[in-house]
Amino acid sequence: MGGARGSRPGGAEPVCLPVRPAETEVRRHRGRPRPRDGPDAKEPHGPARHRPAPRRSAPPRPARHRPARPHPAHRPRSGSPRGLRRSRRPPRRRARHGRSRAAQGAPREAGRRLRPRLAARRTPPPPLEPARLLEDARGRRARRRRPGRRRARPAARHPPRRPRQRPAPLLRRHAPDRLAARHRLRARRRVRARWQDASTESPEAERIPARTDTIYDLASISKIFTATAVMRDVEAGLLALEDRVADHLPRFAENGKGEVTVQHLLTHVGGLPAFINLYSAFPDIPSRIDAVLTVAPSTPPGTKYVYSDLGLITLGLIVEKLSGQSLDAYVREHITGPLGMDETMYNPPAELKARIAATEYVEHYGRLVHGHVHDENAYSLGGVAGHAGVFSTARDLAVFAQMFLHGGIYGGARILQPDTVESMFTDRIAEITGVGGARRGLGPELEAWFYHAGLTSPYSGVHTGFTGTSLVIDPLTETVVVSLTNSVHPTREWSTTSVTRREVSTCVAHALGIVPESVRSGWRAGDRDAATATLEISADLPGREPVLEVELFAHLETAYDLLVLEVSADGGESWKPLPGRLTARHQEPVEIPDGTITGWGRRVAWTGTFPLVDASGPLSGEVQVRLALTTDGSTRGLGAWVGRPRVLDRRQVLVDTDRPGDRDAVVADGWSLPG
Repeated sequence: MGGARGSRPGGAEPVCLPVRPAETEVRRHRGRPRPRDGPDAKEPHGPARHRPAPRRSAPPRPARHRPARPHPAHRPRSGSPRGLRRSRRPPRRRARHGRSRAAQGAPREAGRRLRPRLAARRTPPPPLEPARLLEDARGRRARRRRPGRRRARPAARHPPRRPRQRPAPLLRRHAPDRLAARHRLRARRRVRARWQDASTESPEAERIPARTDTIYDLASISKIFTATAVMRDVEAGLLALEDRVADHLPRFAENGKGEVTVQHLLTHVGGLPAFINLYSAFPDIPSRIDAVLTVAPSTPPGTKYVYSDLGLITLGLIVEKLSGQSLDAYVREHITGPLGMDETMYNPPAELKARIAATEYVEHYGRLVHGHVHDENAYSLGGVAGHAGVFSTARDLAVFAQMFLHGGIYGGARILQPDTVESMFTDRIAEITGVGGARRGLGPELEAWFYHAGLTSPYSGVHTGFTGTSLVIDPLTETVVVSLTNSVHPTREWSTTSVTRREVSTCVAHALGIVPESVRSGWRAGDRDAATATLEISADLPGREPVLEVELFAHLETAYDLLVLEVSADGGESWKPLPGRLTARHQEPVEIPDGTITGWGRRVAWTGTFPLVDASGPLSGEVQVRLALTTDGSTRGLGAWVGRPRVLDRRQVLVDTDRPGDRDAVVADGWSLPG
């Protein structure tokens, strides 16, 4: 599903944190990947450089200095301090930063990795600071060791197992180097076949339960497989993004579509309508394909974003023509086969029906769809189309996502080059959709607040499926979220997974510790839809150089959820916006000219400085400062946290909410403190 958003309504545009990156740059690590099937797998315990350094024995002391060893029966018991048995091993030599020499000699995680470069800045920000306390998906908290205090492991008596391959991030520069929690969450229904038709439930004994290996109809996630196939043709030189579609499919030039390019179709700005009825309006597959190619455009190419199935159907036809294979055969030979995705396919065979989640009762068929593609147009095209038709499991889909995180490679199989992956995950339509609008790469859907939710950033992807599926990649935390449901069972009106998708992504974001620890003890708001929350502070200003200082974390849906700082000098009768500036370590300052903050916030805690002045100069006397956060009716991020608001006048602290008396004087409506 597209989930497009239009441009922001009229009025002054809020400040987004940060300026959206327009392009990224590829940078690779020097190390080589360590796939399970790669050359390094020939040695049973990994290459020699991965083996621990041999233990060094200290020279023995002269015999006259060795005390007589008592018989075990006469040794003190281990319960007392004297009874603690000392190891006969000599103390290990410590290297710098608290790591053993063996640990220092271990290579960094290998793999060719992509690093983003914000085009709007000349100096990209360094890696994010990871949270010290992380919560796992069950809500438990685990304290991480400081890297400098990590103990060196003793030398193993037996050769160690080969180290697990750590997923290389798609965008390495912003990824926390020491982030410990990585979660892959599968959200699934407990029953994959419950209904006989649109209104009749199956008997309890006949219901088919869902399992971890249940096969789901991915619906529009199939578009990412088609986009991957297209980009492979681009790498091979068979196709170019600037190629006109009509040069490969001449029939497409009908009705003035001669200037539509391959990139237009990948980014859904080709001017094609969103949908046409193929399954009942045309008698056979050739006539349906011709209807797709000759459809009249709704807008000129490159002028408007319209999520369209027809563009991906057309791209699938190009792949078939260039390769001489059907789309399903191409995907199997060049994508799913090399990746070992043996349970990903079009048109699953009948013997797998018992493992496939049922979808919708369709009146046109007069039966429940179970075992073949749910999308009517894809089914009418033989079950294989560029926009829908792929079936898969959670495990296989996670492998597909890891391939992107690894920069186009997984398990020794190179599917795409790192440059190509970087290009696919770079937004191409911001100038068309504007602030708060849809973001699209070459196939992936980017910065989609409506289901990325708490994991949303300018780098997050990938896609949703109408049947209730979704795939999210957050390269900043190296996290993959696979959510597979059959929410259209038994009808599409019966249920929706939109809320579930958002809550799952937000739950994972909290488990990863994205909210900085420094602000977690402060006031929080923005965790409800269609709500307004205000935080009001009063102060008596002497009128010299008054200023408001706050610690702030904001992760708000761009242009739709807004945090506004305001000041009133007339007892709250009227409020004026409070301009200011945000600063943070390793970040360029952000000016807030109208006191309005929105966007993803770079996932850092900011220090906000807002001078309490008006056109005539510094304010004096009794004033009120207010932080007002408003959310729209649907879709939200993590919200906003405000820690330790203070009002100062030069060096004099007038209000400090860390002081119990001042904190009690804060008027909070919709803002809450932890606990």
